[in-house]
Amino acid sequence: MSARTRTQRTYDHRLRDLIRATGDIRQATGRGIQRSTARGWLTSRRAEVVTVDGVNRDMVKLQVELLALRRRLERLIALLRLVILLWKFSEFSLTNLRVPDRARKLRLLRAMDRSRVVLPLRAVLRVLRLSHSRFHAWKPEEECGLDDVPSCPRTSRSS
Repeated sequence: MSARTRTQRTYDHRLRDLIRATGDIRQATGRGIQRSTARGWLTSRRAEVVTVDGVNRDMVKLQVELLALRRRLERLIALLRLVILLWKFSEFSLTNLRVPDRARKLRLLRAMDRSRVVLPLRAVLRVLRLSHSRFHAWKPEEECGLDDVPSCPRTSRSS
């Protein structure tokens, strides 16, 4: 006994839109599409399509926007290079700096979390000159609720 699998055809969405707009299935049947399929396009609800903003723009507008974004990116990169260089020359480091204020730590941790969307943790810590151990020592502090680390009770596992 041989098993036959039916291959499902896919059709161009523009053709389906044309059939829906005109209501004339002859446009479809003339191209070899089954009558039942074309009638289904008329009666079925149009599927919601998720797309990108730039898809419906013309090429010139997209190129103008691309050039403007490239210029903006170049400026931001130049500013970032200057800030990082200034940061390095100042020899600032969070390694030897005590930050007892809980609000400031949380603000820094939130900024780090936002930057981790586009940068790996290692890069974020390198830019801030913050050690991994210091970073992870600050993380549980969020759950503690007290302003200073020495005030937080240590948790221990009991069997």
